[in-house]
Amino acid sequence: MTSTEAKFGLFVPLVSQLDRAEDVAKLLDAGYDLALAEPETIQWFALKYANATPTTYAIFDTFATESGRSAHLSGKIAEALMAKAPKLLSPAPEIGQVEVLASKVKSSSDGKTAGLSVGLRVLIEAKPEKTQALKDFLISALPLVEEESETLVWYAIHFTGTNKFGIVDFFPNEGGRSAHIKGKVAAALFASADELLMGAPDIAKVDVQAAKVIA
Repeated sequence: MTSTEAKFGLFVPLVSQLDRAEDVAKLLDAGYDLALAEPETIQWFALKYANATPTTYAIFDTFATESGRSAHLSGKIAEALMAKAPKLLSPAPEIGQVEVLASKVKSSSDGKTAGLSVGLRVLIEAKPEKTQALKDFLISALPLVEEESETLVWYAIHFTGTNKFGIVDFFPNEGGRSAHIKGKVAAALFASADELLMGAPDIAKVDVQAAKVIA
């Protein structure tokens, strides 16, 4: 039986060329259909950044094993993305390999977006001597996230081989996102920013275009 605990992941921003945003969206729609057929891709999200210029999308996906991630990277979604990237994207996509430090995954629907509507992408960089401390902080935040009924999906991630981390989370509606932004996790992160981080968190609001969620 395939494990559904996310341990490994990929985060891939996709910046659309001028007037090609609709084509990128169609590519992501096709990617969703392909992701459904990948048993080792346990969660897969197509995102659109709110109010970004140029239009920017992203793919975030998770796997229980390194072999599952490797199979995805050599599969049909990656093949289609790389084949069409020169005509649709600028710059070429950078594939960020990540470790999933902690996660909460709760799907409320089986539809195309799995009951998710909006989300946040937060990038943070640890001071070199504080990398382990930031990792520990993110892991310790999970119980606070578990208390948030409208934070349905939440990941703390570490970009492999760097002192860069992230939080990727999703909500059923704007009310859930707003509550999270005003909640205990955000307050704790900003309270610790001067001690742990190189600079202010980079926070982007995203809309969920499609989501495969196995909880």
